[in-house]
Amino acid sequence: MIGVSGSGKTTWVNSHKEYVVCSTDSIIEQLAESMGVSYTEAFNYVQNKKKFDYITNKFFEKIRECILNDKDFVIDRTHLKRNIRISLINELKTFAIEHGKHLELFAVSFELPQNTIFKRLKNRERKTGKFIPKEVILGQINSFDIPTADEGFDKIDRIN
Repeated sequence: MIGVSGSGKTTWVNSHKEYVVCSTDSIIEQLAESMGVSYTEAFNYVQNKKKFDYITNKFFEKIRECILNDKDFVIDRTHLKRNIRISLINELKTFAIEHGKHLELFAVSFELPQNTIFKRLKNRERKTGKFIPKEVILGQINSFDIPTADEGFDKIDRIN
């Protein structure tokens, strides 16, 4: 999944139940549920207590488990920057090769108009209480590198 927050990545994931979902957001949502707080409060807790390493480690453990057990998985994160995607792809392919596995990597890139994204975020905030500041979203939009096959993807689907 590639796209700014609110572009539809998680909605796409939820409509494709055949994949194991690997997401830092889902780990934070589980934490929120166990603490009896909102996603935003749990996110702030993680940020204030500097727990992102723990969240990231859990995220990668789940991905590695999928690779080792030949399970199809989807990574539900923004992946906005080309260099970050290339680094992740190289890391996952190296891990797979070291364990005698083969990965086929398909990207779904959400390339939506800004007004659509802000409308979706407003609806999500009303429904879930999950709030992302406008300046964060604008920063994501401005830093979004459109994915290309030479990053290591076998196929890229684009959603406009």
